[in-house]
Amino acid sequence: MKKMILGIVIASVVLYMWGFVYWGLGPYPTMIWKHAPDDAAAGQALLAHFPENGTYFVPGAGHDQATAEGLFDKGPVAMVHMIAANGRPMMDPSIMVGGFLLNVVVIGLICILMSQVRAALPTYVDRVKFIALAGVTASVLIDCGDIVWWQIDWSWKLYNALYHVSAWVITGLILAKFIESAKN
Repeated sequence: MKKMILGIVIASVVLYMWGFVYWGLGPYPTMIWKHAPDDAAAGQALLAHFPENGTYFVPGAGHDQATAEGLFDKGPVAMVHMIAANGRPMMDPSIMVGGFLLNVVVIGLICILMSQVRAALPTYVDRVKFIALAGVTASVLIDCGDIVWWQIDWSWKLYNALYHVSAWVITGLILAKFIESAKN
């Protein structure tokens, strides 16, 4: 048990550092995200139409069939996530703390998953392949699902998918050292 906890802690720290590299040095702010021509005006328009935090879909639900079809045909069609309608610090430390705690929880769950099937995973490579496949599966369902079902921009979601798969692989590479097969 102590060995598993040590593996969770080490994997959590390494994954946290990987997140800093991936998100801090990645091209998404300039190459993937689109930019409004006037952020201040866009912000005011958003606040006027989406006054509180939450997810909005435009056109919204509740229209009769003909009106809804007309609004969809005319456009725009959008999903808007209001994160901080009244603003927030650019570097909110609670996000960093929450991110680390999320890593600990997810890595703990991956540890439980690997422990449940360790009898079928006799080697280090088997354990890493299992976790990598689980990560690819989760990412295809979630990230590609957003592309298909919600039509979220594929470049943004594929960038997310690459991070998600890499996070699972990194976690697998570390935890596979701390969770031995049932035969050991």
